[in-house]
Amino acid sequence: MTTLTPAAAGLTALLEHRRRPALGAFLPAGFPNWTAGIDTLRAFARHGADFLEVGVPYRTPSLDGPDIRAAHAQALSQGARMAHVFSTIRLAASSTGVPVVAMSYWSSILDFDGPARFAQDLAQAGAAGAMIPDLPVSAAGEWIEAARAAGIHTPQFAPRDAADEQLAEIAESASGWIYAPAVSAPTGYQGDLDLVALRDFTARLRTHSHLPVVGGIGISTPQLAEQVAPFVEGAVVGSPLIRPLLQHPSTAGLDRAVEQVRAFAHALHTPGSSRPLSA
Repeated sequence: MTTLTPAAAGLTALLEHRRRPALGAFLPAGFPNWTAGIDTLRAFARHGADFLEVGVPYRTPSLDGPDIRAAHAQALSQGARMAHVFSTIRLAASSTGVPVVAMSYWSSILDFDGPARFAQDLAQAGAAGAMIPDLPVSAAGEWIEAARAAGIHTPQFAPRDAADEQLAEIAESASGWIYAPAVSAPTGYQGDLDLVALRDFTARLRTHSHLPVVGGIGISTPQLAEQVAPFVEGAVVGSPLIRPLLQHPSTAGLDRAVEQVRAFAHALHTPGSSRPLSA
């Protein structure tokens, strides 16, 4: 990789030297609308989010559940396009001071102008990197090369059923963090978690990489975030923040989403709030 941009270096510093996990807050660009989306991201950062993840609106987000699907659809119905993604990242990064990472499906990048242009524009907007969860590492060479040339990170999604050989390939291509889903399900899952299995999975990841592990998908409550905390350096929360914005399209929705951010931040940041599992 060429020299990291200041934003990417800031993300590295945030995740690699923490005593307690960082909270990431996810929101698609242009949701609830372009102006409100910027205000919402700023509010998330003010009230406990350590980094922000901005989604590229997409018509068929196959890895997402109903809440994030609805948020994507609402953003698209109001005209959200890739230009809004870069503007959202630029404004969020410059006004909050926290790292901002993009989350995009691969097709959106190809439709835009390819990985090289996408990586360059992200870096210019102040993004620390981008995660592309539907891009298999075996096909990610062009993207990884472009991102490294631009000085931004390439967090990688690690499927729960991945064999050790695949995990080694993921670790080799990742920078910034490795994403460990708490369950093998679409986003928005609200059931129980097998915490022993998650512990074992994150331990397997650490045998292949020294990168921070960031959890997500299935961390649906602050209580679960507290239980997951011993195994990760960060956790990204999306559906629990988007749900109130969908249900209450007013300041009440933002207030409830901010309450959720505070609760998740408290669960992750409070010293001694988590206890390792016994074998």
